[in-house]
Amino acid sequence: MTRSTPSTPLRVVVATNGLAITGGVERCVLEDVGELVAAGHDVEVWHRAGPEGDPDEGRAPFDRLGVRLRHARDYRFTVRTAPADVLRFVREGLRLRRSRPDVLWLNRPEFLPWGRVVSFVSGVPLAVHLHHAPNYRRLGPFAGGRTRFLAVSAVMARAWTAAGARSDCVDVVPNGVDTAAFPAATAASSRRARAALGIEQDRPVVLYYGRLTRSKGVLAILEAWGRVHASSRVLVGHGTPPAPAPVLVLAGALYPQDAPAVRRAIAALPEGSVVVVPERDDVVPLLHAADVVVAPSIEPEGFGRVVVEAMSTGRPVVAAASGGTAEILSGEWARFTVDPTATAALADKVVEALHAAETEPGLADRCRAWVRDHHGRERHVSALLTALEAHAKR
Repeated sequence: MTRSTPSTPLRVVVATNGLAITGGVERCVLEDVGELVAAGHDVEVWHRAGPEGDPDEGRAPFDRLGVRLRHARDYRFTVRTAPADVLRFVREGLRLRRSRPDVLWLNRPEFLPWGRVVSFVSGVPLAVHLHHAPNYRRLGPFAGGRTRFLAVSAVMARAWTAAGARSDCVDVVPNGVDTAAFPAATAASSRRARAALGIEQDRPVVLYYGRLTRSKGVLAILEAWGRVHASSRVLVGHGTPPAPAPVLVLAGALYPQDAPAVRRAIAALPEGSVVVVPERDDVVPLLHAADVVVAPSIEPEGFGRVVVEAMSTGRPVVAAASGGTAEILSGEWARFTVDPTATAALADKVVEALHAAETEPGLADRCRAWVRDHHGRERHVSALLTALEAHAKR
């Protein structure tokens, strides 16, 4: 996306965890850094090692953007190690001061203590992007100073205000997706995507992608899936015999604490009714293979990026009726929201969405139009740049 060069470019230090894309936050960081560069701003990214311990894992796309990368020290803070932590943060603040940025943009709010100390020592204003719920019951001294909070949804703004952030220091900067990066599925792209997954062309497909954990609702959808599978007889057309049984595609990484339970839940379901594929960066083929996407997170999502990505490709989404996903799925889309802990209701809602995808002309076009008009990239970038420029030290 090409943007005109600003009259006074910002010098922005972006603090994140690892560079590798392991979730929505990392993807947002990469996209937003690209937007800052395209808008003519000077960007430096501070980061830690990736999941495999390699500090340079995931750096290739940042190198292509031409941004400077710096290895950051440990961001973590605990009461037990507070003196050593604060000393380490002070040193980072002195290092930041030498970079002379206009604003420090922290993309991991769990590291707010690091950000506040570094901001104080360096004299650089701090912008904290609130991608998820507060990590602290009371923010106390960490919420003060030259700190601005950028919440990805109104529900996150309220949550952080309740924890102690001043309401006049919180801006809502909703996430958005580039609809060109998540194009509408076509008959041909769907056929190719299903063939690559080894799924029959006529089987209804429900997709979940993300972390395969209890908190993300994976066990909830697996518990509901037996009911969905048994309900396949309702998915018929023109009075013909029952349609092929639906298949659930789970795409993501298993986490050790939940892996045994997930494997047991899959083993208890009819053979071939669940397909597990590894975590992948390019999710568009998976979305094109699906008829419906499910995002049954038990913990309220800060925004719900999966929802807008899926709808951008024309796929209806069944999601939790809480958090940021409920804000996205308003209007006619509220009919696809559900309490994911209610197994029967979740199963019925998935069946309803599959039926709608098969029988409602124009549903895919309306999904895509909703994202374009309400959650497109332009609105997000405009709000982000406005917030950073207003808070920066000039």
